[in-house]
Amino acid sequence: MPCSRRFIQLVKRLETLKTHLLPANFSPVGQYSEREYDLARAYLVLAHAEIEAFCEDRGRRVAERAHGLWKRKGRRNTVLIGLLKFHHATTRKPWTPLDKSPPRLESAVNYYLGSVIGQNHGVREENLSKMFFPIGIDPAGLDNVWVTTMDSFGVSRGAIAHSSVKTQQPIDPETEFERIRDQILPGLRKLDRKISRL
Repeated sequence: MPCSRRFIQLVKRLETLKTHLLPANFSPVGQYSEREYDLARAYLVLAHAEIEAFCEDRGRRVAERAHGLWKRKGRRNTVLIGLLKFHHATTRKPWTPLDKSPPRLESAVNYYLGSVIGQNHGVREENLSKMFFPIGIDPAGLDNVWVTTMDSFGVSRGAIAHSSVKTQQPIDPETEFERIRDQILPGLRKLDRKISRL
């Protein structure tokens, strides 16, 4: 199955960030100027933002498509039922009967789009679960190593974005580039294909 257009856009954007922010040739001994270290930190923060936006866009698109199908044809697919169950469990007593009325369906979609996607701030395991479990991606079906890598990536981004450079260890531009290229993108490609089947 081919990748989505949105995934291809992500890959191109990450390539642009590499060209703009990382050294053309990585240092064989891992020594860089202060400017190169700052640019590497910028690369990590901006790459994280692009990956986060990709995840949000894919979740949003699936929910909007399911919502549109229901509005046009009155069909409630598994995505819409998943959003409804998630909303019910999150906002009501989960043991009460599931209300499938049109106002409750609208509320479930709006809750997902506004409170889950609209207020998402990261790509850590918790963020990924909230974005993808309600639309039908089983967390158990995701590679544990990839999820751990995403969690670590989110922690790294947070450390850079929310603390002074004086308290940070310099990051290695090559290591960060390789983590994204070799560990994060392959997992995102698999996730993208799962989402395309919803």
